[in-house]
Amino acid sequence: MENILKIDKIEKYYGNKSSLTKAIDNLSFDVEKGEFVAIMGASGSGKTTLLNILSNYEKNYTGVISIDRKKMNKVDYLDMPVAYAMDQPSFFNELTIYENLLLIASSRKIKKQEAFDKIERILDGLGLKKYENYSPSELSKGTMQRLNNACAMIQEEKITIFDEPFSGLDPVQMKLLENVIVEFHKKEKGIYIISSHDIECLQNVCDKCLLLHNGQIREINMEEVDRE
Repeated sequence: MENILKIDKIEKYYGNKSSLTKAIDNLSFDVEKGEFVAIMGASGSGKTTLLNILSNYEKNYTGVISIDRKKMNKVDYLDMPVAYAMDQPSFFNELTIYENLLLIASSRKIKKQEAFDKIERILDGLGLKKYENYSPSELSKGTMQRLNNACAMIQEEKITIFDEPFSGLDPVQMKLLENVIVEFHKKEKGIYIISSHDIECLQNVCDKCLLLHNGQIREINMEEVDRE
């Protein structure tokens, strides 16, 4: 398989010159096209920092990120071939759920009928159909989280990133999300990366696990996750 995402010697510090803390320590790894990757680690291990770097939402780092052998370091976050469901959702409250998704699809130049069909599949799959005419401000935390994940899946990018996508969901909603994420990943065959503390969900959807510890990363087998 072809390596589509290459991370080479990434380092990230926080603090000032007199007191620096290294969040990411000379980190390197590759992700191949079609892989579904879990990013695991204790709270404060740097998972969100790493995801922000992968999407270029965080640009104050050293090292090189390449996608399809093209260096991405100077590419603006909005121009990255990355869809990112952050841990802090952001929507247009003036628009309905349906309109938010349609706007994102349009911004990614997805054809109108294809966008309509895809939105219907996402709304049905995530149990959001009955909320399609609600504004985000009218939603519960769990429903808003499902919308946040939907906004990433609608984009059809080479890389789709989820930061704690199962947070705030009940068991039924979690299973719905698992099923929809797996369906879209199989259809689009891009890279999916998920950071989550929910080990069972990660085992259900991911085929590769990267453990982040002390700013460094190593691969572990999904079968071994419970013991880490």
